[in-house]
Amino acid sequence: MGKNLVKSMVCALCLAMASGVVLAHHGASVVYDLSQHLTMTGTVTDFQFVNPHVLIFFEVEGEDGAKTVWSAGLTSPNRLARSDGWSKDMFKPGDTVTITGSPARAGAPSLWVEAVLDGQGKSLLGGPGE
Repeated sequence: MGKNLVKSMVCALCLAMASGVVLAHHGASVVYDLSQHLTMTGTVTDFQFVNPHVLIFFEVEGEDGAKTVWSAGLTSPNRLARSDGWSKDMFKPGDTVTITGSPARAGAPSLWVEAVLDGQGKSLLGGPGE
């Protein structure tokens, strides 16, 4: 009976660990309100071409002059590299970007990206640009 108990405990532990991995990856709709869309123009402060999601951080100046750093989440770097030609050198601090995306449900300054335009209005992802 002791061996069966140990086997059961090991099995339960493995299942618990595996379920954490499955639950850790969620759809964008959990964090972002996909029914809403914001378009913001700002200056890139950081660009992280990393797994599991590429991130663009950009500073936006509000109507009151206050500056806020927003984060913009995208798909994986592999997908962006293959389908859109992106690379780790795509953006550098100081670049101007216009990003359209769905805002975070909790009100944090964060978007799930739908479209990205560079400083000249050229589409880098999503919409047609100019």
